[in-house]
Amino acid sequence: MKAFLLICFLVASFGIIAILNVPVTTQQGINYQLHTIKLPLYLKLFNFLDRHFNYSELVENILNGVQATEQEKALAIFTWTYNNIKKRPDALPVVDDHVWYTIIRGYGVSDQFSDVFTTLCNYANISAFFTWIYSSDKKDRIPISFVRIGQRWCLFDPYNGIYFVNLEEKIASTEELNVGKWKPICISELPREYVDYNRYFSNLSLTKDYYLSRARIQSPLRRVIYQIRKVVFLNDR
Repeated sequence: MKAFLLICFLVASFGIIAILNVPVTTQQGINYQLHTIKLPLYLKLFNFLDRHFNYSELVENILNGVQATEQEKALAIFTWTYNNIKKRPDALPVVDDHVWYTIIRGYGVSDQFSDVFTTLCNYANISAFFTWIYSSDKKDRIPISFVRIGQRWCLFDPYNGIYFVNLEEKIASTEELNVGKWKPICISELPREYVDYNRYFSNLSLTKDYYLSRARIQSPLRRVIYQIRKVVFLNDR
């Protein structure tokens, strides 16, 4: 009996080792050219968990363990993102891989600021995602972060350090932005780029399913839920 159990244990162990060494791939964009990188499954899993725990630790440090409202948490993460991620220097490449690596590099392009901000918001249990919104003439687009504060979706531009308040000086909802009842608040002296937000706020809509957004699926549990939803979605097509 003991010999049989030992054999089962060894077979299971070798099976697990074989599975963990299965070659898989990840992707990295450099200057908008996509590259495929091969690595063993165990390393991909280790990297995923490493990023997950680093996100959690970083958010805890940003919020410093202080009990705060959703708005206060969102603004703290917003300010940290703007102050710690810099505009990409012209001499450096545009690198698109994992959000955590953008944080490590300390620089990015405009949409990567939103990627960092919304990912960290989700780790603070604040629903958030980013998407591109288009100008009224459909000729231009900008990345904007959507953050749900209470029952209201509110907009932030972490690249320029700008968020939007209503006439009562509270963070404006998408509905208030649609009808022009807002003004911009910049957390720095000058934004990185001038944006005429009026061109983009005339027809705001939540067309993206934030449950499937990249910012939301960085934790293990949410990644599993995402994969299940993805399979179900594909099967329904």
